[in-house]
Amino acid sequence: MSLTAAGVLFVSACGPSSMATSPANLTVEEHRLVQVPSTEPLAFKPVDGSMAQILSRHAAERSKIIPDSSELIQGRHAIRRTLGSDLLSATENYSASGNRGWVGVTRGTEEIYRIDTGQPHPIPRLSGLWTYEDHWVLETAYITPDTFGGRLSRDGALLRPLEDGEETFDFQLMAGRPFFFFSVDGRIRMSFDGQELAADYDEIPHYQCCSASILNPVHAENMVAFFSRRGDHWYYVEAGLFGD
Repeated sequence: MSLTAAGVLFVSACGPSSMATSPANLTVEEHRLVQVPSTEPLAFKPVDGSMAQILSRHAAERSKIIPDSSELIQGRHAIRRTLGSDLLSATENYSASGNRGWVGVTRGTEEIYRIDTGQPHPIPRLSGLWTYEDHWVLETAYITPDTFGGRLSRDGALLRPLEDGEETFDFQLMAGRPFFFFSVDGRIRMSFDGQELAADYDEIPHYQCCSASILNPVHAENMVAFFSRRGDHWYYVEAGLFGD
């Protein structure tokens, strides 16, 4: 069953459909799973249909993976983008003792922003740097023994005010428009083109490393694919501008 409202289509393969209001022509397809997806190799069993059938539907769009644009600048993990005629560079940095880290953003040769990233950890602290229209967006991970979460900064300020335990993460441009996940009041929601979508989840695996990283969201030019949990139920979700 599916419902539409002001350009957003939510499709649920099992259970009630959801709906939200947005000016963007976005489709969100939820497929409820029998159990948590497995890794090595990736496998999931939907309540309706098969993994192969579900993955084949938007295979062409999902294959347009957004490439990793990271590089090394003087031995430091970095990402570069252009904004108008200016070059923006974001780099990971650590204190001389190695116990504190931060990411700095420079415009040309001038540092215009710096954000704390906590303590050393195998997961990269610099997750992304994006530019669109006249904006720039930086994604970083903040990690301490008590805190683990993403931070999105736009034009030098946090994209959303964050309370304890909240985060913003997995930013991308989808057909040139901003998409990201955010948590509020213990739930994870989606934002696309400045609008918050009604669907929410208790968990979306992200920033995972090693074999578990296969469960992280997959970002493509016109869509994102991710696993989520709502209550006791796991889902495979594809959200995008599919045009079908």
